[in-house]
This record gives sequence, structure tokens and C-alpha cells, in this order.
Amino acid sequence: MAAGCASPGDLGASSLVVAEEARFQFGDDVRWAAPDWNDDAWPLRPVAALPDSAGVLWLRMRLDVPPTETLGLVVAAAAAREVYWDGVLLGTAGRVGASRAEEVPGPMDALVRVPDSLAAPGPHVVALRLSSFHRPEAANGLLLHVVAGEYRALVEGALLLIALPLVFLGAFVLVALYHGLLFAADRRWASLLTAALCLSLALLLVAEGWRLAVGYPYDWHVVRLRIVEALSWASGSLLVATLAAQFALPQRRALALTVAGLLALLLFVIGPHEVGTFAVFAVAIACALGIAGWAVLHRKPGARFVFAGVAVCFAALVFARLDFMESALFPAFGVLIAGLLTHLGLQSRRQHERHVAALATAARLEAELLKKHLQPHFLMNALTSILEWVETDPPQGARALEALSAELRTLADVSGERLIPMARELALCRTHLDVMGYRKGNTFALEATGVDGEALIPPAVIHTLVENAITHNAYAPGLVRFTLHEERAATHRTLTFSAPLASLPSATQALQVRPERGGLRYIRARLDECAPGRWTLDAGPESGAWVTRLHLPLDLAPVPSR
Repeated sequence: MAAGCASPGDLGASSLVVAEEARFQFGDDVRWAAPDWNDDAWPLRPVAALPDSAGVLWLRMRLDVPPTETLGLVVAAAAAREVYWDGVLLGTAGRVGASRAEEVPGPMDALVRVPDSLAAPGPHVVALRLSSFHRPEAANGLLLHVVAGEYRALVEGALLLIALPLVFLGAFVLVALYHGLLFAADRRWASLLTAALCLSLALLLVAEGWRLAVGYPYDWHVVRLRIVEALSWASGSLLVATLAAQFALPQRRALALTVAGLLALLLFVIGPHEVGTFAVFAVAIACALGIAGWAVLHRKPGARFVFAGVAVCFAALVFARLDFMESALFPAFGVLIAGLLTHLGLQSRRQHERHVAALATAARLEAELLKKHLQPHFLMNALTSILEWVETDPPQGARALEALSAELRTLADVSGERLIPMARELALCRTHLDVMGYRKGNTFALEATGVDGEALIPPAVIHTLVENAITHNAYAPGLVRFTLHEERAATHRTLTFSAPLASLPSATQALQVRPERGGLRYIRARLDECAPGRWTLDAGPESGAWVTRLHLPLDLAPVPSR
């Protein structure tokens, strides 16, 4: 029986009798099926070491069956065949032929019921007439398995081997769908890799269970084994890549590509199917154990659960050895995925807590922002200036009053919103520049180049940068020009705000004057509210100006309330 296949001899019934050796003869004579045929001159070999058939091949084997209510016989072979029990034809699989043209491939596996008249306890002769002209060159040997036993036990064992994987199949598919939808929402590679890992395990389970659940002609057997090998490579590679991404391992891309290449090399170099797939999972699980151990040492949230799941897989690999694919793979990976989901659940809870904290911080800072613009000091200075202009220059006073009322009205309108168009944000900035220009006797201008007016941004973000620039600089009377420039990449856009530095002895003092003040805290809180973990802010002096760069995702959108 080839590795990667559920062996009918492993169904758990104590009364099963497995053929261990057989006598063989090339040629074709129907008399060779008779139980009393003298086959002493035929070569005797273990079933696992029978020769390839270059034509019609006969096999004879003796089974000593115990008492049973109903006797069944399982014959699995990569060949078309006729099955004889004590000289009586029990069934056929395909059509045996003396050439490729004459042969018709039959099912790989067959379970037949032995008639009660032939099922007496004691020794019996099983004879097989075989041909395997359609067996691919890549097949290793005849791939024969013959077992007799209680018919009901054979059927129930086969159903059990099918039912148990179906449970894991449903779980893997559901987890894959969930994380696929999660990736569509958060665009995190870790979510996509988790979905791909669970999907590859589900497909591997289908490929493993295909033989017993559905069945196929024997000439498809090698094709199925190649599919199993490819999915084993994919599952092992994705396991390493998923854990590396989930725990933000340094050089994770290089590690994932290196492991994927090594696993492919193992499959190419190692010949037998069962050894190759075992080596793939051994290397992949060992690497995963190392990554999980690193995460535990670095106190990553939920790392202990993942380490425990991978350790279970590794223990199953050590104890099952070459039977890992048949008996332990999916239960072990089920435990591993459970540990991974526990880690993801803890991570999701922490993200939710950060999101709630960001909402609270944004609300507080929003209130502070409004309070700052409505505080008596600001209004008193503004109104005092306006009153003076009304007496000395009524048109100037009227324009200043209109600018102040426009700013306060706009600020009140947008303060309760999570996102507004850039055009609206720029209008808010310019009304503020008008007000401050009247107050300080300057002409403030904001030039926006390449800015998409329809793109969204949290309210008062650029306004806060403008306000900070005026507050922390003592500009001489005259024209002061601020600039805002936008550049776009595949997934992000970069907003670069530049404010000239004035009345500062050096850039070092500028760095001291521009620490993490309330304005920047407000900006960070609003961006965390709308794009948690997907934005960056860089600020510093450049060529006589203070330059702030905001890197924002193109799909900037508010996170729904939970």
C-alpha cells in the first residue's frame, strides 16, 4: 500500500488477516486459480516486493481466516485484476489484458463479500490474475494489499476513516473562509497566509481521502500521489510563512522563501513518496517550532498556545514517523490550528482594546480641539482685534469677523465626523490662515499641489499642522507660504506638509520646540481610529522648513463601531 493512503489493514479490527507474502508466475492459465494447484515451483516473495508485471501476472496467497459472521475481502492493487477465492471468481476490477490496448484500468480498491458457502474458518487460497500496462512509470512496485476479515468491520472501518477527516475538513474550510474575509477587510498578509494554510490543509485532506471516499482507476494513483506531494509542500511552506508573519519575525520573507525552496528540493531529491512527504513535514514543523519558540522568548501575545500546538505536531511526527500522513497529520494540525486561532483571538482582543482606546482618545482630543478654539483667550484676542478694526478700518473688521465665523462654523460641522474630503479640510485650513493673518498682520498662504480633493482624511489633521506651524514660529510681517504636496503609490498616498521655520536659532531648537504635543497626539489618535496600524507620521527640519509626512492607505475608511 502506498504511503498517503489509508490502509484497509489498519481499520482496527482484531480479526483481520493480511496477506504478507505471495507466489507469482508470469503467463496466463485459468487452472492456476484452483485451490489444489501445485505452486511450489513458483517464486515466493513478500507482498511489498512483488515484481512489476510485464504482461499477465498470476499471484497465489494463503489466508487462514478466523470464524466470522460474514467474511469480506479487500483487494487494493495498481492493476486490472480478477479475484478468485478457492477457485471461485469473486469479482473483477477493470479488464485484464495481454497488452495495453486490451487492458481496461479498474478501481484501485475493491471490497467484496465472500459467499457463506466459501467462508468456513481455516486456510483458503486467494488467486489474482493481474495486468498493469496503464501503470505510470513513476509508480514504485505493484502496490498490492490483500486483507480478509469481518465484512461489517471492514465497512465500518472504511467509514470511520472517511468520517474523521470530514470533521477536520469542515473546520479547515471554515477557518480559511473566515480569514479570507478578514483579509478582505484588513488587507493584512498574516490573515491571507492563515487562510491559505487552512485551505491547503483542506485540499490535502481531500486528496488523502479521495481514494476511500470516492475511488479512482488505478492509473490515477500516481497522479493523486503527486497532488498530495504538492499540497504537502504548500502546507509546510505556508505553515512557516504564516507563523513568521503572525509574529512579525525579522527577515520573514527571506526565511519563508528559503524554507519553500528547501522543501521543494527535498521532494525532488527523495524518491519514495512516503519518505519525501515525511521529510517535508519534518523540516516545516521543526522550523515552525523554532519560530514559535522565538515568539515565546519575545513574549508575543498568544505565543505559548501556538508553541504548544506545534509541539503536539512535532511529537506526533516523532512517534508516528512514516505513518504520520496516514494516522496523525490532520489531528495534529487540528491542534496546531486551534493554538493559532487562540493566538489570533488574543491578538484580535488587543486590537479591539486599542481601537476602543483610540476612539476614547479621539473623542477627548476632539473635545479639546473644539475647546481650544472656543476658549476665552482665543476668542478674546480675535474679538479684540476685530473690535479695533471696526473702529479704525470697518471693511477689514468685517472681513476678519467673517473669517472667524467661517472657521468656527466649519470646525463645528466637521468635528463630529470621522472622515471628510481633502477639499473640505483645505477650506478649513485656509479660513484659519485668514483669521491668523488678520491677527498677526501676515499674509498666510497654503499651496496644495497634486492633492486629490475627493480623498478622505480625518478632520482637522492638516489644520492642526497649520496651527502648530503658526503657534511655534514668530513670523515677520509679510507673506508666509505653506505647502502641501501629495504623491501616490500602489497602496498608499503620502501627504507632505512644509512650514518655513522662523526666529529659531537652529534646527536643534526646532526639534526641542516640536515634541509630541497635543496637536500631534490628536493626529495620531484620529489616524489610529480610521486606519489602525496602516499609517506612519514622520516630522523634522529640512532646509529651513519643518516637514511633516503622512503616509496613509488609499482605502482610508473609518473602522465600524463594535
